[in-house]
Amino acid sequence: MRKIPDFEKEYIKSVRENDRDVIDLLDKNDGGIIKKINNFSEKHGFSIFSIKKKIKDDPHFRAFFAKDPAKQKIHENIVAEFIKSLPGVTKFKQLSHGDTALLRGALISKKDIIKFGGQNSAKTIDFVWETKGKKIIASHKYTKEGGGAQDNQYADLQEFIREANQSNLPNTFFLAIADGDYYKKAAHSIGIKKIDRLKKIANRENVFTLSVEELETWLSQLS
Repeated sequence: MRKIPDFEKEYIKSVRENDRDVIDLLDKNDGGIIKKINNFSEKHGFSIFSIKKKIKDDPHFRAFFAKDPAKQKIHENIVAEFIKSLPGVTKFKQLSHGDTALLRGALISKKDIIKFGGQNSAKTIDFVWETKGKKIIASHKYTKEGGGAQDNQYADLQEFIREANQSNLPNTFFLAIADGDYYKKAAHSIGIKKIDRLKKIANRENVFTLSVEELETWLSQLS
């Protein structure tokens, strides 16, 4: 069995790396950090020179200008590397957001949905790969705690499952991969864990809900 990713450890590692990168980005006049500095200057009335000096002198202040790993798809990237390492996984592809989505069980590009005036409630697909001659299509969410944005992620996975349940694509399986403490807690309205709720609404014929911890075993049992 492959070692299960430690999401929080990898997140903190990326935070530290991004903190260290700030001065280098500043020296290179990186557009992202310059924009942050300009916005900070306009908002608080400090000179750009003093802000740059403070960034170089004060590591606590510097951290404010570091990139947030969560906005760099850190959790999705961690899972992508894990999936690629699993036995039997071939033709793995991590899709760009907005690339491909599910619409009433069919795969279609976001561009085509917009072009033809449609709306798609499902979350964009994150990963596609093959195992044992079967095509696997997956949407992944890592959600640590509850709240507005986190509840939206939970809703997105439910929509992904409902869209996938309508698919009759041959030799194709859909996976809603839910990771993080959020999914281990009970949903207030129904009194069962959120991940168990997601498992119940999946048809469990060609659509399944699981955590990344369960993925290797699920793939090994695929026939």
